[in-house]
Amino acid sequence: MLLVLILFIIAFFIYRQLFPSGPITDDVPNPIRDRATKDWEQLEKQVPKNEWRDLYFGDMHVHTNYSFDAYIGGVVADPGLAYEFAKGKPIKVIDKDVAIERPLDFAAITDHSEYFGELYSINVKGAPAHNAVMARYFRSLGFDTLKQRKLFNQIRKNNGSQGKQHLDFFRGYETTKSAWDIELDAAERHYDPGKFTTFAAYEWTSGNGFAHNHRNVFFKNMKVPDYPVSALEAKTEIQLWTALENFRNNGATVMAIPHNSNLSEGVAFPLQKPDGSPIDENYIMQRSRNEPLVEIHQAKGNSEVASTYWSNDEFANFENYDSKKHVENDYVRWALKKGLEYQVEYGVNPYRYGFIASTDTHNGTPGNTEEDDDYIGNHSFVDLDADARLKRDWILDIEKKTYEAVNPGGLMAVWSKANTRTDIYEAMERKETYGTSGGRIKLRVFGGNGFNKVHDDYEALIADGYEKGKPMGAILNEKFDLLIWAAKDPEGANLEKLQVIKGWYDGNELQEKIYDVTPSSNGGENGSEEKGQTEMSVLWSDPDFDKAQYAFYYIRVLETETPRWSHWDEKKYGVEYPEDVPDFIRERAWSSPIWYDVN
Repeated sequence: MLLVLILFIIAFFIYRQLFPSGPITDDVPNPIRDRATKDWEQLEKQVPKNEWRDLYFGDMHVHTNYSFDAYIGGVVADPGLAYEFAKGKPIKVIDKDVAIERPLDFAAITDHSEYFGELYSINVKGAPAHNAVMARYFRSLGFDTLKQRKLFNQIRKNNGSQGKQHLDFFRGYETTKSAWDIELDAAERHYDPGKFTTFAAYEWTSGNGFAHNHRNVFFKNMKVPDYPVSALEAKTEIQLWTALENFRNNGATVMAIPHNSNLSEGVAFPLQKPDGSPIDENYIMQRSRNEPLVEIHQAKGNSEVASTYWSNDEFANFENYDSKKHVENDYVRWALKKGLEYQVEYGVNPYRYGFIASTDTHNGTPGNTEEDDDYIGNHSFVDLDADARLKRDWILDIEKKTYEAVNPGGLMAVWSKANTRTDIYEAMERKETYGTSGGRIKLRVFGGNGFNKVHDDYEALIADGYEKGKPMGAILNEKFDLLIWAAKDPEGANLEKLQVIKGWYDGNELQEKIYDVTPSSNGGENGSEEKGQTEMSVLWSDPDFDKAQYAFYYIRVLETETPRWSHWDEKKYGVEYPEDVPDFIRERAWSSPIWYDVN
């Protein structure tokens, strides 16, 4: 009898190891602590500062094997390896050794905070529930794409439902803390003030079905919570903002950045609150406090505009993800205009956004935007090579092929006093940032009065800009001129166009106009026939200015046409895309806006 009892206890123990009883979601204290491993404040003070700012490029939207979808896709790079990649070192993606030719200046790993604890159990030997059947199943996926897709859709459905919850083998928030510790440790190990900057960050991933209502969350320093608040705890954006405000009240400095609004199906810039009630002043003010920037471009499509709704914009059809469910208020330009209406109605503009761009790589490969090398995409097997891009069904919509949904993604540019956490974060706060479609176009914009019409050189122009005006991201209360300067990516094409995009609210309707302000050129350098210019500068004044109308102005810079990534595929690998896939494209950059506010 005793032997039977012992065997029963052993069997029950084994059973519980394999099949833990439901998710453990008991509350765990989540204080703000300073997790810095060095006196970064003192080390940052030793880095020389440039009051006129230097330009730094980075990628602030990166996933590794601690994101459930990246793990399911077969990615093995952890946060540390992703930072190594950003600094120019090769890593392995599936069966390929991959590196970028031009290292980044800064990066942030933004793994999905949903299922952090579960991924810790899956990845780490000896972790609670590491031997659970579900954890074993994750590790058994290998390169079985049918199993990968089935599991991915199952988890996406759970995370997009009203009853979002942890997976059954979740062993509590102590495992979430352990996963977050790994992310923080990688950021600390790879931070080198003045040379390479990292941030504590994560992605809050919500939505309805496949609609994206996502935010990346960034901390200024290592004063962070013990674990991130995910969409499993904060199920709406209002609850997320409330959590971020609680973090700030307890000593953290933190912001959220919406992304992939192009796939949001109306929920990124909604016409009503999550519970269906009308947008009100509290919602607008809370959004304004928490979201200073927006991601305008990334691998899953462009969010500036779509040709469906902007037939007046000849350059709107740029890497559009043509969804059957997209609506006009999925796009950033619409939000900027709507914000002006809210400004008039409530006195607060919730969409006074600066711009960034990113890759949203799910390979642990920040900055992987180089198209003319052995381009491997950003989503594991789905777009790993030309054959996959041409033939595979897209993971989010099996009615599409992958080539219809993806592009290499973008980069974030920031004008900062130095390459440190403090300086880059403060540049983000003042919105002295811009996004590119993957290249390294240089772009500066100032709004002000009394600028010189001619400048002897670049330094004179920048001195004039800061002395008499304010840079991109600023708010001005009087009529102003725009002083614009742009230079080509040293390894990219010449510049073809400078455009000012203006939006305003006339009291009844949202309005916009595109001004081509490209300065005249005498042709290519040294009398050549080369198209475009290597550098452009212009002083522009709005001919339609109305001091009674709130307005915004941002700059769009267009390169001359170059081969699109799909055309490189055709030339290098012999695949053949359908005729409606463009062979050439105009890469571009978008400045953060400058706003005019009525006195």
